[in-house]
Amino acid sequence: MLGRLIKYDLKYGAKLFIILHALLLLASILGRFFFLEKLDFSAEANVLITSLGLFISIFLLLFTAVSFGVMLLLGIRFYKNLFTDEGYLTWTLPATPAQQLWAKIISGTIWYVIDILLYSLSLYILVSGKNVTTAYAGIASEVTESLGMPLGRYSLYMLLFILASSIGSVIMIYSCVAIGQLFPGHRVLCSVIAYIIISTIIQIFTFIILAALGIFPNGSNYPPGAGNVGHYLFKLFRLSGILIFVTTVLEYAATHYIMNKKVNLI
Repeated sequence: MLGRLIKYDLKYGAKLFIILHALLLLASILGRFFFLEKLDFSAEANVLITSLGLFISIFLLLFTAVSFGVMLLLGIRFYKNLFTDEGYLTWTLPATPAQQLWAKIISGTIWYVIDILLYSLSLYILVSGKNVTTAYAGIASEVTESLGMPLGRYSLYMLLFILASSIGSVIMIYSCVAIGQLFPGHRVLCSVIAYIIISTIIQIFTFIILAALGIFPNGSNYPPGAGNVGHYLFKLFRLSGILIFVTTVLEYAATHYIMNKKVNLI
């Protein structure tokens, strides 16, 4: 039954998911060949910074919009299928609440991983042109010295970390939706507020731990020097991984409890 639920969930919103990322890839191709490949990296600093700043801002907005669209897709699917009138049918299926939840987690994580990989492909398309790679070659040694490793290897580690934390991102979305449906009205708004509150609490808690351990720039465990940027970031990765694991377990437990004891269909 779990496999059928996953297959059914993956079909939901597939067309919209494909359209969003097709537009992202198309924009990346156009941005590379019609802007980055024609950009004069030897131009005056003010002109270059202005042009690149505008270009980067546009693509940050585009990436943010697509990311927000994917989050909405996952959240709406979870909410509609389990906590609206559609839930009357869903909860009659021969599947336990845990199976329902894991079907959503697995299918959502699959979409999230594909989403991240397509972001990475879009970034690669943007920066892999001859014009950009030639310009980067002039500062590659300084970047490598600062990071303590080549940028390509660091980017790979970053990608692997983000992929590994994708299940935590999905469960966080679901936990906020589950909390939001506890309220009798304005459930979507309550879910958004829950997401903001939980995110803020996690960020504050993370900052406190970083400050206590001295794991931040100019902290006791981050002396200045070449190669320490990468060293600092890997310490941050390890600590973040532990925090993500703990918060994911708590969010999963809360969501599982709500789905077992506190479902409020409308």
